[in-house]
Amino acid sequence: MKSWTCIESCGACCKFNLDERGDLEDKLNEEDINLINSMTDSEGWCKNLDRENKKCLIYESRPHFCRVNEFSTKFKGYLKYGDKFLIDCCKQHISSNYGYKSEEMKSFKKAVLEKWVVK
Repeated sequence: MKSWTCIESCGACCKFNLDERGDLEDKLNEEDINLINSMTDSEGWCKNLDRENKKCLIYESRPHFCRVNEFSTKFKGYLKYGDKFLIDCCKQHISSNYGYKSEEMKSFKKAVLEKWVVK
């Protein structure tokens, strides 16, 4: 059973660049791709992300591909490596969108330590 969950006030995975995400083509159908394109603004961010507060405005009704627990199980990396795969994905998204020394990265590292080191 998976135990990793998203950290609050992040939103790093809410920035889409389908040109750089070839791994999504075999995970999403054409309807999903069209929905992502309709949800994405000119800077690549989801239009449903309150960027100031980094909160999803449609959280309860967000599409399946925005739900970590549903979408992640379709990735071969998750099936093989489990939560470590999700943690590595988060780290990559946070670093590329906010920077390795950002407040979001500090919150992420703290969450990883609390969840995985301190038992």
